[in-house]
Amino acid sequence: MGRSVLLVEDEMMIAWDIEQTLTHAGMRVLGPASSVSRALRLIEGEVPDAAILDLNLRGELVTPVARRLRELEVPFVLATAYNHLRSGELEFDGVENLGKPVASERCVAVLGEMLA
Repeated sequence: MGRSVLLVEDEMMIAWDIEQTLTHAGMRVLGPASSVSRALRLIEGEVPDAAILDLNLRGELVTPVARRLRELEVPFVLATAYNHLRSGELEFDGVENLGKPVASERCVAVLGEMLA
């Protein structure tokens, strides 16, 4: 199997769609994690090669996961419908947002660039 990608998404249909896209592209998916605590447990068990993060997990911001990924030097992208982030969210500076719905080709292309 290919490189590992942590998927943090609380909407199961969206998570399933992204997981299928990544699997078909030869990547191995960690998760999907639908909460910050689950995502952090997955990271402690295995450091992924990259990650896709939904910003808002049922009212809980994914910031602690982003912070931990930065500490581990794991590249990540956001997959969120939010157009802008609050100022002061340094964990997300320079992070690309795939938007929602996530376009399969763009998702694979962006992750391919991050993992190259």
